[in-house]
Amino acid sequence: MSYQAAVSDVSYCYDGSFQGFLCCIFESFSKKEIPAAVLPPSEGQTSLFAQREIETRPELARRVAAGLNRLGTVVRERITTGFLADEPGKELILLRFARLCFERGPSAARMLGDADVSAAFELERAVSNESCKYIEFLRFEQRGNMLGSIIHPRHNILPLLRGHFCSRLPDEDFMIFDATHGMALLRRGGRVCYMQMKQYTPAPDPAEEDWQALWKRFFRALTIQERRNPICQRTHAPKRYWRDMCEMQPETFADP
Repeated sequence: MSYQAAVSDVSYCYDGSFQGFLCCIFESFSKKEIPAAVLPPSEGQTSLFAQREIETRPELARRVAAGLNRLGTVVRERITTGFLADEPGKELILLRFARLCFERGPSAARMLGDADVSAAFELERAVSNESCKYIEFLRFEQRGNMLGSIIHPRHNILPLLRGHFCSRLPDEDFMIFDATHGMALLRRGGRVCYMQMKQYTPAPDPAEEDWQALWKRFFRALTIQERRNPICQRTHAPKRYWRDMCEMQPETFADP
């Protein structure tokens, strides 16, 4: 079957998991069709097309995952990273990209003139760029015997932060709470897990508040008012990250 053939008027509905998405790819090949849409539960009622429920079957997901592994790192990571994007329609973009790579081989990932390849590349780049920014700008707070941090990312970047902070803080227990998506990455006693959470409100800690006040004063003391360049500052540290950076918050302690 050629890549452009058999575009159907059916939308796939799946459970929102990556395994479920891999099963959608399997369904597309087994039915010899490209669906009109691939919808997670949150979007399942928005489609005007006929809907088909795609069951998540681990054995089928493993078969598709093995196929992606054979296509190489570039294809596999473009799909796994792109899937973390919080963008409507990402599933259909990645499914079409996967089909193209399965039919034409790993070199298809370099065909950026193709609309599907370009769209998949943009998804991957958006997620990767945001995770790199949070690696730079994420701030931990000491709360009791654990480090904690609250972030507000656009995309589901916790899996991309996991390796970096686990290696940088090998002896620390910590939690990174993604307030946008209600998910937390928790590392405790050498074990790492993800938890769904509605909110995280750190308990008051006078010592931590004192350290934050000192850090703000240090940040302010280094500032040369005559050379301030707000435009350059926002270029290097975009304003949407400021809410999670303690040094960008108003000073709470009066100067001695």
